[in-house]
Amino acid sequence: MNKKLTIVGLVGLFIVGTISMPGCSAQNSSSIVLEKVKERRESQEEKEFFEGGFFFNKEDQAENKQKQTILEEKQEVSDDFFDRSFQLVFFGDSLTQGVGDSTGKGGFTPFVKEHYLSKSYIDEVSITNLGVRGNRTNHLLKRLKQPEVQESLKSADVIFMTVGGNDLMKVIRENFLDLNFELFEREQEEYAERLETVISEVRKNNPDSTIYIVGLFNPFYEYFKEIPEMNEVVTNWNETTISVLENHPKTVFVPIQDLFIDTDVNLLDDDQFHPNEKGYQLIGTEIVNQVIEYNEEVLTDENVLQERE
Repeated sequence: MNKKLTIVGLVGLFIVGTISMPGCSAQNSSSIVLEKVKERRESQEEKEFFEGGFFFNKEDQAENKQKQTILEEKQEVSDDFFDRSFQLVFFGDSLTQGVGDSTGKGGFTPFVKEHYLSKSYIDEVSITNLGVRGNRTNHLLKRLKQPEVQESLKSADVIFMTVGGNDLMKVIRENFLDLNFELFEREQEEYAERLETVISEVRKNNPDSTIYIVGLFNPFYEYFKEIPEMNEVVTNWNETTISVLENHPKTVFVPIQDLFIDTDVNLLDDDQFHPNEKGYQLIGTEIVNQVIEYNEEVLTDENVLQERE
């Protein structure tokens, strides 16, 4: 009897104690339990909804896993995917052709090629030489209509041109006994118009690649030093070329006039007009210098723009 009372009393004390606990009632305790149960049920339903229910069943999961594996394999691109070759196109007159180079290697072109081959990101450099002896600007315009010339220019990563020398020599040959500055100035204006058209036509075939145009030098300097006016004519002709290039982005002028003035080394071929192999080496070196300088300026400009952004 007493034992039963003791048990009943303990139960009663537990109930009373529970009801009288501050901040917690029987009703609150039930709510907490129900809330926990609800959270557990919702969590389980959400898991089934995403993993094995409405969106994905086991077959879908297996298929997605297979697709992911294939995608990862495709993302592992081989080195062959990247084109590490470089195409140089040389377009112009006898200087481009390499007339006067007794080695027959192509004048200044191999020196330019060597520069690009020295780059770690280039494995192969190919050259297309479109130089033709005697070509003037009007000849280049005609040749720019030829499909083979157009295709070569389209594929070029960089374009190098020699132009203007034969335009200048035409004035000298036709007016040898009556040369004056007015004749050269008049022809310079017409030359500028033709050169403008030449560059525009080249750009139609290749709007992006950088174009380097090699300037003129005075081949008569050593034998006609007493005629300083000839150097002035060449200087003015080069300035005309520069003025045209200012209208076209990604074009670079390569000055070579000073290379052939006051030198102790013979830089001309036996015809005393075209460079020999030493002369072409100097021209090639100057072209490379301009390539390096231009690329450094481009990188500097890009860095400045990035800093501004």
